[in-house]
Amino acid sequence: MEYFDIRKMPVNLWRNGAGETREICCFPPATRDFHWRASIASIATNGEFARFPGMERVVTLLEGGEIHLESTDSFSHTLKQLQPFAFSGEQIVKAQLNEGQMSMDFNIMTRCNSCKAKVRIADRTFTTFGSRGGVVFVISGIWQLGDKVLTTDQGACWYDGKHTLRLLQSTGKLLFSEINWLPGYSPDQVQ
Repeated sequence: MEYFDIRKMPVNLWRNGAGETREICCFPPATRDFHWRASIASIATNGEFARFPGMERVVTLLEGGEIHLESTDSFSHTLKQLQPFAFSGEQIVKAQLNEGQMSMDFNIMTRCNSCKAKVRIADRTFTTFGSRGGVVFVISGIWQLGDKVLTTDQGACWYDGKHTLRLLQSTGKLLFSEINWLPGYSPDQVQ
């Protein structure tokens, strides 16, 4: 289990200057040839997403104005807060900020031939499945994971194991990305 606070994470500027990324985790850890990776991105200006052939991306707008995403041959979609949207990392995708407002989003990328991410927003206590990896990011409220208390802009990631996330207040929201391995793959086989 790894815990994080995005306010304390290193920031990497994008090559095109349109934003910045804070990498939360990847699997296998500390490798460029990952099977899955989670990050938080801040988008400051209109521009193209980096291409990641062989990957699927799921993007969830966390804060800021809506973002219009367009792939000339596949889709035109307006990204709204807390509504995950999946697309192929191979596509050229242009992002246009609504009225130029800066935005922040959660990104999960998975290698298409080995695993798949399911992203959802939780508003109550839940338990994860034992054989799956995952990432949680607190949007609001106070949550407990094991003996650790997590608040806004904090989270955790794990590569397998069963975990219970308890909401310690009457209301709260947490982004949860569950990583499902495809048949023939598991965390032990791909490290």
